[in-house]
Amino acid sequence: MHTKKVKELSDNSPLKTDDKDPRVIADIIRWGHALSIVIPEGDAAYLRRLNNSRERHVRERTALVNQLQQLVFLLFPEFKKVMKDIKCRTPLYLLKKYPTPDAISVLDKKLLGEEMRKRSRGKFKEQHADMLISLAKNTIGIREGILGLSMDIQHILVQLEMLKNLISEIESEMEITLGRITYSSKLLFIKGLGVVSVAGIIGEIGDFKKFKTRSEIMKLAGLDLYEISSGKMKGQRRISKRGRSLLRKILYYTAIQTIRKNGIMYDYYTRLTSRGMKRMVALVAVSRKLLGIIYAIVRDDSEYSINFKKKQVIKKAA
Repeated sequence: MHTKKVKELSDNSPLKTDDKDPRVIADIIRWGHALSIVIPEGDAAYLRRLNNSRERHVRERTALVNQLQQLVFLLFPEFKKVMKDIKCRTPLYLLKKYPTPDAISVLDKKLLGEEMRKRSRGKFKEQHADMLISLAKNTIGIREGILGLSMDIQHILVQLEMLKNLISEIESEMEITLGRITYSSKLLFIKGLGVVSVAGIIGEIGDFKKFKTRSEIMKLAGLDLYEISSGKMKGQRRISKRGRSLLRKILYYTAIQTIRKNGIMYDYYTRLTSRGMKRMVALVAVSRKLLGIIYAIVRDDSEYSINFKKKQVIKKAA
């Protein structure tokens, strides 16, 4: 990236050849403008591979769920009137056991209701079973080739079950690996950070000790701020988005967890939004703050303290 941008400085020409590139690269290094690359090692490298694998399986699962919704809409469009979220345990169980509307329409509402109640732990009851049977009898779904559709649905359900087991296995391996990293327990102590998020952050960052300042680790995440200003015109501050996109994604979803009521960033987030800051921008600010806290905890070998500011005020007063 740097070579592409600097290549015109040496001879004011867009020329790019195998002879010119080494000179440009040498100049970049001599000026000290080269980007430093932190390659994870040991358990951090293993966590990065696990996290990439999990992300890939999650994308596959999302694609399969979308296909499943499309097929169910063709076969039994009224199914979602009762089962709002098709990827939950109960609807997947019903689709697997009763593959067609005809199979549901002949069921006894009491038996089906009891079955649904046990699977959903009380969420669905007899009235939901009665509604589902009634809808199955009068469905407007297609009537021709339903066995082919039913077979497709069964194949997707098998794949979803397999992906569920794979993701569960990966998350278990993440937890075991985190147990070998000394500072991981201090990060897991922070409310809102779970095994997947901590494993992803460590895997994406690698060795925290190779970053001398907070701004360096912000650049790695692409959360460093920039603006385009000139004279009296002052541009809007934005994040560069030039770092590791997966690290930004993990921090963003972690930020969502921490801004909930009684979350560690709830007060900070509400303070930002009360000033008129947009919610998305405030979430990015929370992501930056979270990354700064994580970096400080690992750098100083300390633990997260909820009342850190209060302690600082007490010390100054003393």
